[in-house]
Amino acid sequence: MNKKEFDMSQLVNGLTGEQESESQMERRAQAVKRKKPMEHVCTLVSVEQMAKVRTIAEREGIALKDIFAVGLSMAISSYEAKNGEIRVKKAKRGNASEVFGVEDEA
Repeated sequence: MNKKEFDMSQLVNGLTGEQESESQMERRAQAVKRKKPMEHVCTLVSVEQMAKVRTIAEREGIALKDIFAVGLSMAISSYEAKNGEIRVKKAKRGNASEVFGVEDEA
């Protein structure tokens, strides 16, 4: 008796009724790679402003994160128009062994 290897993607594709070609899978993987890195932040917003932003998001079918991204872009552009381009320093990555004065065991 010949045993066939189980492939989870075949099960999922069978449930959806659509077969995803290799080129479609490659395009999807490339799209994920192109996304800009994101950072989670926590802030306080007035109840009234947040209610209005949620209403806009619901009416227009837009994600809250996209509305905030546009708002931040507008604020940055306005600041740079008045004060010149903002140059962000690259993050300095240290070596823990050097910081604590111990030899690297690896």
